Amino acid sequence: MSITDPTHAVLIVAHGERGGRCNNARLMELADEVRDRLGDIEVVAGVLRGTPSIADAWASLKAPNRFIYPFFMADGYFCNRILPKKVSEAIGEEDAPFTMLPPFGVSDDLADGVARALLAEIDQLGRSGTKPPILIAAHGASIDKQSSTRARELAAQLDQTGQFGPITCGFLDEAPHLEDMISSIEPGSLVLPHFNGLGSHSVDDMAELSSKAPEGCHFVTPVGGQSWVGKVMTADIEKALRWSEIAEAAE
Repeated sequence: MSITDPTHAVLIVAHGERGGRCNNARLMELADEVRDRLGDIEVVAGVLRGTPSIADAWASLKAPNRFIYPFFMADGYFCNRILPKKVSEAIGEEDAPFTMLPPFGVSDDLADGVARALLAEIDQLGRSGTKPPILIAAHGASIDKQSSTRARELAAQLDQTGQFGPITCGFLDEAPHLEDMISSIEPGSLVLPHFNGLGSHSVDDMAELSSKAPEGCHFVTPVGGQSWVGKVMTADIEKALRWSEIAEAAE
């Protein structure tokens, strides 16, 4: 290895878009942005379903110290237990040498980024100074409740800013279900899709909900598609790598 070769690499992993734009373009944009911001660290992206595959992304890396950054909106059973196994299976190595980093959805800076994006959206709609109701549209799950927990935590953090009206959460896969509540939300509400990409949930499901929403409701850009995301991802990855180096030095 030459002195110019990177020593650290980050593989950003996502589910992969199964609808909507279905091309993972947003993920690749973020990987490019994070790579540019980090400079001397390899950064690639791969998906569980579709392209680029995790196997191909992993094979392209040269650095010996490798980290997996889950581009997911919540932690929980899937991120903590299932995802590491799926990554190892995709790579083809049972004991593949990588370290899991905390997922995007648990970032300390997520709520601030979302709040700023919502305020900018309100301004662009010509409604500066108003406090519209916010509906956070999230995935939810019948068993693992981390998706709904993270969405409700975000709602509480946004509420603490005092910048918005009543903030509620609805879910695709658990109660309260979005399909049951969308027609009765207050006109003029902003709907925030709590999703990381531009696939079936962010595009297809939100389009169906929009057709049933009261007149004047506005669906904002899904969280993962907002302009601040790459900066926050970079900061979180840098922080995690610093802690990793400190831990290694202490051993």
